[in-house]
Amino acid sequence: MQVLPIFLIILAVVIAGYIFTSKNRFYFLKAIILFLALLIFSTINFLIFFGVVINRIHDMKLGNLFLLLGALVILSGLFLYEGLKKFNKFHQISEITLTLIEYCIQWSLIYVTVYQSIFNNIAKIHTITKMIKTVRILNPDLLVVIVLPSFISIWIAVVLLKKYQHDL
Repeated sequence: MQVLPIFLIILAVVIAGYIFTSKNRFYFLKAIILFLALLIFSTINFLIFFGVVINRIHDMKLGNLFLLLGALVILSGLFLYEGLKKFNKFHQISEITLTLIEYCIQWSLIYVTVYQSIFNNIAKIHTITKMIKTVRILNPDLLVVIVLPSFISIWIAVVLLKKYQHDL
């Protein structure tokens, strides 16, 4: 029996309960929708910019790839900023929505780091399980797999409490 569908159903019911019993019930939904839209536009921007660079690669020297990637990311961010300013004229984006988008980004970054650590160490998963059983918690792989998801959980709890107390 697969556990994932059961957890997804439970998660959907719990989230729906939080959304529909909340005073400002649509802040999270607005933030997630805007976050996903920005993610799509940013990915398209980045792919276009990167495609232009790659198509011209035979004519130019790339130089420092780290700086080139940084420049492409900043350029994409500036285009998104201009788009957000225009969107904000027609539909006011609240500070709470923007804060929640920042949280979504940070949670996603932490989660991707955890996923990457697990995926890179999939062959060692048995070793990680042994480390958990023998309480050898100083291994960095184990700390990433166990501590970072805990950070996300704590952060979610704090954000929900701030929302409950109307501080967010």
